Amino acid sequence: MIMILQGRSLEAQVEDSLKGIGLSLRRLGLLGHLRQDPGISFSALARRAGIKVQSLHPIIEALISEGYVTTIGGVGQGRAAVIELTDRGVGMLERATQLIAEHDQEVFAEEEWKDLGTALTRLGEALCRERKYSSS
Repeated sequence: MIMILQGRSLEAQVEDSLKGIGLSLRRLGLLGHLRQDPGISFSALARRAGIKVQSLHPIIEALISEGYVTTIGGVGQGRAAVIELTDRGVGMLERATQLIAEHDQEVFAEEEWKDLGTALTRLGEALCRERKYSSS
């Protein structure tokens, strides 16, 4: 329970910091997906983000109006538009990543980072073992 409460507190702090530069965690996640997979379709991006395409369209339209992304294609019947980051979007993503890194440094001491890494590694290993045994 402590991990859940601490996670929510940290999430709220990061969300507030991102709000200061005009982003949210959801928008940051979308920009990250676009950096990882340039030219992704609306439907593929929606699947990755875990939202419906109808919910994605207004978010992408806002990101387009802010100059962070652009769409290509989609004019003809049956042709899907793809979404790409603009240079401004890349810059915003880098700025947000730096902001989060600074926040992380304020929250965690160097030794805590090592402990956190060890704990997350063990958690990941336990989850893999559980999946392996439950699928057998």
